[in-house]
Parts: sequence; C-alpha cells; structure tokens
Amino acid sequence: MPSKSTSQKGSRELGAGRFSFLLLIAAAAAFVYLAAVFVPTYMGYQRMSEATEQIVHRAATQNLSKADTLAQLHEKAREFGLPEGYSVDIQREGKTMTALVTYTREVRFPFYIYKWPVKIKVKDLGF
Repeated sequence: MPSKSTSQKGSRELGAGRFSFLLLIAAAAAFVYLAAVFVPTYMGYQRMSEATEQIVHRAATQNLSKADTLAQLHEKAREFGLPEGYSVDIQREGKTMTALVTYTREVRFPFYIYKWPVKIKVKDLGF
C-alpha cells in the first residue's frame, strides 16, 4: 500500500480549508454586527436631516420667526431622541434661512465607544 507523504509539493495540510471558512464566517459576523450597530444610528441621522429640511423650508417660505423655527427644531430633536448637548443655530438673511444642528452620537461596541460627530446644515432660499 503506498503511503501519502506530506513532503510533496502542492499538498495541503489537513484542516486548511476549515480555517479559511472560519475566517469567512467571522468576517461575515463582524459585518452583520457593524451593520446592526450603525444602521439605526444612520437612520436617526437621516430622519433628523429630513425633518430639518422640511421645517426650514416651511419657515423660509412662510416667513416664520427664528423663535418659531427654533422651537420646532427642538421639538423634533426631542422626538427623535437626540443626545444631551445638541445645538441648533438658525441664521436668517432676508428670505434665506440657514439652520445648523450639531450633536455627538455615541456608538457602543463591546470594548470601545465611538463618538460620531454629526452636523446637519440646511439652507433654504425661501422660494
């Protein structure tokens, strides 16, 4: 009976195929985990961005005061659960209105907390 020799060129170690498969599974699990952590945070950013655009557009076209616009933006910030320490700045020049909403969202990982700085700037010409 011929015996198999491991010293031949091109022979593979037993279990070498399993290692790449396990590495692929680990990479897929890491990707799924990152998506599960970042997607809700990003969706919250998108919702606040859209709400800010709508409020600023309405305020610019209806010529609402800065105080009314600021109150509406603060209400949306509470509704969407923005973290403590967010800031809203509104500038008006004629019919043009600009709003800047800034906050820092904490994205939690098992051994690290990433502080994601978010800046939403919306400008509407009032037409």
